[in-house]
Amino acid sequence: MTSIEVILPPSVEFSDISDRPAHEVFYTVAGRFLCITAHDEWSARLFQTYFSGWHVTPSTTQNGRQPDATIVVLSNSEPSAPPPEFTSFDVALGGRCHTDGRTYYFEIQGSLVRVAAQSPPLVEVWIGDSPAARETSALARIVFNAVMAALRRCGLFELHGGGVVEPASGIGALFIGPSGSGKSTLTMQLAASGWQYLSDDTLLLCGGERGVEAWALRRVFAVTEPTIAASRVPRLAVVATSPVPFDPLKRRFEPEALFPGGFIGACAPRALIFPTVTREPSTRSQRLSQSSTMARLLRMCPWSCYDRPVAREHLGVLSRLARQSVAFDLFAGRDLMEDEGQAATHIASLLKGETG
Repeated sequence: MTSIEVILPPSVEFSDISDRPAHEVFYTVAGRFLCITAHDEWSARLFQTYFSGWHVTPSTTQNGRQPDATIVVLSNSEPSAPPPEFTSFDVALGGRCHTDGRTYYFEIQGSLVRVAAQSPPLVEVWIGDSPAARETSALARIVFNAVMAALRRCGLFELHGGGVVEPASGIGALFIGPSGSGKSTLTMQLAASGWQYLSDDTLLLCGGERGVEAWALRRVFAVTEPTIAASRVPRLAVVATSPVPFDPLKRRFEPEALFPGGFIGACAPRALIFPTVTREPSTRSQRLSQSSTMARLLRMCPWSCYDRPVAREHLGVLSRLARQSVAFDLFAGRDLMEDEGQAATHIASLLKGETG
């Protein structure tokens, strides 16, 4: 089961948050309005810290608008155990899910997320007190799963992918694949060549007037040390110095530091590229049929099957994305991965429907 890589900022100072009862804080993300309600300051700060690494904007006022979804972090009560008759399955990178098709529980290291079928959507979170539950990676996983569950009920569906827009044509392209497939490297190379970028790793999909739209979610970029050493992108080694939590082989950096003015919040993608890094000297690519494209999207979006209350809408968005796009397997050789100019030329040719 594929899971999106989650990254907390390595050193973020907590700022003062609302002193209202229950620490109610509002955020906007990809056009949706999200409310986080916590029963203690530590829990509210946890979400605030996590959101600092995303394209999530704090909102100081509701302006009469009701939240599209609410996440309640409960610290003064014990969670109820998932009913024994629920179907259970393991989740990649740790954790276990229990569901009856309407309600589901996600648990990891003594913490729990519960989502029931109700409107407006409500997600309940219990964070355990044990050292294992308070370990950084476990906290990141529980927060990430709670937020994604809420956003799926707002019509936003997570995708492990990077996004770019070709400057000449304005065509949006997504790099989709697991960790290590080359998404971040390719996104960075194209940004260095003047392409606009959304994110290098995490996107949100939703249906829109222009078809399916992809919205940027993760704000920072993360690249491996070998990529830094081999890259010709100016100043990359200077800015990519902060280690990525949970992955000591990667370094993070703010893309604005290298590609000022290149960020774009959303696009309607017309090309889907599924990269694989090879050791071959030359790159080759192969166009995919719509059915093959859909199969790859399903592998990268397992919650489209497991989260049943929103599965129909989720599958519909993936199907529309496959229909509106041309898709390719990209077997990225050394010529592509080590030269941003070659990367831009090759990807631009794919947007024109050419393979080689």
